[in-house]
Amino acid sequence: MAVTAKAAVYGWPKTLDYQLQRASATAVINVGDPLIYSGSFVLAAAISAPEEKASAAGLALESNPQYDSFGNVVTASALLYAVGGVFRVSGASGAAAWTLGQAVYPSATGSGVAAPTGKTGIGALWAQAAKQIVATANAATTGAAILHGSGIATIVNFVAKGANSAELDILLMPARPDYV
Repeated sequence: MAVTAKAAVYGWPKTLDYQLQRASATAVINVGDPLIYSGSFVLAAAISAPEEKASAAGLALESNPQYDSFGNVVTASALLYAVGGVFRVSGASGAAAWTLGQAVYPSATGSGVAAPTGKTGIGALWAQAAKQIVATANAATTGAAILHGSGIATIVNFVAKGANSAELDILLMPARPDYV
């Protein structure tokens, strides 16, 4: 008897279930920026180290600051952001090859895309997460688990662009404590 997985990511059957949240924002946030939690706020930041996964919040769906109906710039006190779902993002150049199932992390935030600071056409960039071997006490390293240290999303589709950059369709990973 063959066993067939019900989803692209084992143990998480909600492949197209978009999960949204709202939070108070601080600093400049552009649409599509990766967010981290900081006290009672969210802010845009690249997640380049495995330990930073503990603060990963999701992807910004709105900008901060925003405009009110009179054209004034105001701080977003209920910024909409996504914590689950599939999103199209830009893959950073420098990757050897993109593969389905590869863990990725945000290596840079956007620079003014759809924000009051003006459009530059440069959005957040995502890079491949390096594998890290995690050994437990009194265990041989050969039996240790191999984790994608800083990965907070999984590639479910990609279109190669140019030398080694790509458009990536990523599935945000559910929060889990493997950020060691």
